[in-house]
Amino acid sequence: MSDTPIQKNLLSGRFARLLLLAFLAMSQGLVFAAASLQYDLQDWQYRWGDSPFIEGQPEWTMPDQLNHTDWQTIAQPLYPPDRQDRHNIWYRTTLPDIRMIDPVVFVSSINLIAEVYLDQQLVYRFGEFDAEGKGDYAGWPWHIIGLPDDFAGRTLYFRVYSDYTDIGLWGEKKLLERSSAFLNILNNSHSDLIIAAFFFFIALLAFAFSVMRGDNREFIYLGLFSLASAGNLLGESQALQLLIYAPLAKTYLAAISYFSIPIFIALILNYWLAEKTGKLMLRIAQMHIAYVLLCLMLSLLGIWHLAFFYPVFDVLFIITLMIMAWFCIHYFTAMNTEQRMVMGAFGIYAVFFLIDMVVAHGLVPWFNFPLAYGGLIFALVLVIISLRQYRQTQQALGDLNLLLEQRVTERTASLQNYVELEQQRANQLALVNEFSLRLETLISRLQPSQSLQEAGNIICQDLHKVFAPIQLQVTLFNEFADLSPSAGMNNKYLIDIEDLQFGKQTFITFDLLDISAETLETRQSIEQFISRAIDRLSVTLSGVKLREQLHVMSFEDALTGLKNRRFFDEALQRELHLAERHQQAISLLICDIDHFKQFNDLHGHEAGDMALRAVASLMLEHFRETDIPCRYGGEEFVVLMPSANVEDALERAKSLLEKIASNPIVYQQNDLGRLTISIGISSWDGKDKIPDLLVQYADKALYRAKQAGRNRVEVAARSEP
Repeated sequence: MSDTPIQKNLLSGRFARLLLLAFLAMSQGLVFAAASLQYDLQDWQYRWGDSPFIEGQPEWTMPDQLNHTDWQTIAQPLYPPDRQDRHNIWYRTTLPDIRMIDPVVFVSSINLIAEVYLDQQLVYRFGEFDAEGKGDYAGWPWHIIGLPDDFAGRTLYFRVYSDYTDIGLWGEKKLLERSSAFLNILNNSHSDLIIAAFFFFIALLAFAFSVMRGDNREFIYLGLFSLASAGNLLGESQALQLLIYAPLAKTYLAAISYFSIPIFIALILNYWLAEKTGKLMLRIAQMHIAYVLLCLMLSLLGIWHLAFFYPVFDVLFIITLMIMAWFCIHYFTAMNTEQRMVMGAFGIYAVFFLIDMVVAHGLVPWFNFPLAYGGLIFALVLVIISLRQYRQTQQALGDLNLLLEQRVTERTASLQNYVELEQQRANQLALVNEFSLRLETLISRLQPSQSLQEAGNIICQDLHKVFAPIQLQVTLFNEFADLSPSAGMNNKYLIDIEDLQFGKQTFITFDLLDISAETLETRQSIEQFISRAIDRLSVTLSGVKLREQLHVMSFEDALTGLKNRRFFDEALQRELHLAERHQQAISLLICDIDHFKQFNDLHGHEAGDMALRAVASLMLEHFRETDIPCRYGGEEFVVLMPSANVEDALERAKSLLEKIASNPIVYQQNDLGRLTISIGISSWDGKDKIPDLLVQYADKALYRAKQAGRNRVEVAARSEP
């Protein structure tokens, strides 16, 4: 909409000078001028319909119409009675008999467009009236209506058109100096601007923490909620209009931000209450996303202007708030302290929203209700809780690092003590020196070992070489056996390892078969060396065991024993490169246990964990040694099948369906029935270019299997849509 000459007086040089003076006055604390010479316009009258025009002047403003009986008294120029689907109305009031230097009339908002006349003189226009007295929606700005010096005692008329639910003048309607009007605008806006800036700060803080955390949904939702709240405040801020006169764009910013707030509230509640509310909060968020998109599409296409979406949204949002509040109250006693804090903050915010709607729809007299404070309370509570959780996580990591450093220090001290003892005895025992050289050779072979079992086999093969020509008897204990010293072992020499879970455990025992021919001093030297050798081997084996456990913890799922998603991601890239290099087929299966949430809800999570282990065990038995079954997350599993074409994968998947479906789930001697799974398959035949989206194709095939009734296999097409 282009500005009329009357509107452009806001952009004049006098406006710029007054705006500068207003800012200087505020910075020096001279805001008393904003309260001086301000008059609320009173004694309003209204008249339904639109005035005929005579030679460009409205007939209803002419002197002979002053006492016309159609003019009715009204307390304020809003919510006039007997509207009956009428869209045109006139309001009038008599200006007080006073003098001002630069008089203006300030109106907070008009529904929807208007022309303002001082007697028969047009002094202001917002929007464009057509020949029928109608016009298009142009936004909800504030209005500063300039008056001539001889305004005192004259009649001010408002010609208003609105096809919206409300028709009239909204908020403040004052006669005052132009400078005072600008100061009023700044005074009314500074708190909103400060809160908006704080919302932006919270958003930046939330997005920064989302980068630092693995599970970053909580901070992303908080950041988006803060941006929406800041956008709503800026869109509603009166000060923004001083910088940019774009009423419709400003209204779009406020509306879309306001309509988006429940989206992020629902996502935040879904994050905190997913176990209790299921997917309800997610569905609420999706519904509001659809509403925002529909609002944008219809309003931009001109089918329905933006103002009409507010009442519909308020009804929808009230229903949403009631559903959210019911769940929060229903599960409040079952929540932990942090969840209760979130729900309490949400309850306060919901009350703020309801009060704001009551004011907006005129159910109570208008006042400037601080809705932003409710959002600020909600955001601050979320920030406090999130930072508290982050601090606890960092503290736990710090404690773990401290423990690891302590263990490394202990190992280092043990090795240092060993080195000192060896240096002290090096020149005394030549035989022991020879033993030491051999022992070091054995240690160097042990250190690259990938597993404790591999290291144990090396010791069984080569330990006798260390003590040659003395004969040894060496016993290696299986790492799954009872390794505790109380396991009934009577051997003389024990090699222990440090296990992260079980502490010190005996892993190898050995005995010297016959050293009776040796002298007492030699036997004593051998005994001393054996003690040192045991310490050395224990430290080395403990290091191998620790490395093995850390490797398992990094790539193995603790519940099922299968490889985890991290291992799968690395294995997938490796196998895809090998398949492409050798032009060999490769297949991928994504498996999902059907109705597993219902199984958990019916039998409990411990039974659910046992069922996951049972399915994992069947998968390990079922697939080839070259296949790679992994737990993908939750009740989802993936199987990578190198050198397997789609027919091989389909045959293997179907037999897996039968095996799992025929295997009863027994927990605590109770038959819990049988589980079924759904499988999606994607495959590459070794020809052409290898697809980049093998996992996505299999996932879409799994989705089709779910949609088709579950307990079935679906194969992805060569190029999935």
